[in-house]
Amino acid sequence: VEFLYCDLASMKSIRQFVQRFRAKNYPLHVLVNNAGVMLVPERKTEDGFEEHFGLNYLGHFLLTNLLLDTLKQSGTHSHSARIITVSSATHYVGKLHLNDLQSRCSYSPHGAYAQSKLALVLFTYRLQHLLTANGSHVTANVVDPGVVNTELYKHVFWVVKVAKWMTAWLFFK
Repeated sequence: VEFLYCDLASMKSIRQFVQRFRAKNYPLHVLVNNAGVMLVPERKTEDGFEEHFGLNYLGHFLLTNLLLDTLKQSGTHSHSARIITVSSATHYVGKLHLNDLQSRCSYSPHGAYAQSKLALVLFTYRLQHLLTANGSHVTANVVDPGVVNTELYKHVFWVVKVAKWMTAWLFFK
């Protein structure tokens, strides 16, 4: 196992990561896009993007597109390379505000999070359509992991934390 650092909230870090990865000349059979923030207070990435949209969507979008050629070269007819993007059922309530993707007019942590997850779902659907149309040996899938016990819930209201804890205690002993 080898560790390569990549900060998905930094376009520079993503580009440096991809450059270091490509220099190793490794095949890439699976890319799991699973980084993210949830319901954080209003703040920006180092590139000036609203953090939910910048990290949850733009970071994965750039990383995936920069690694796409490597994935295409790694996939074969019998063993497709795979892109797995972790989203959230929250995308169902998300709205893409095309005139305000950065949530500058009206910031809501829930709205920004839902928008970022909806953007991920739409990107993955479109990417799979393009991969299929081009006969590529790469599949793109988006998944919802359900409720997971992570630090993502750090910024939620205390009632939600209690509900999450009770759900985990009842179902995942």
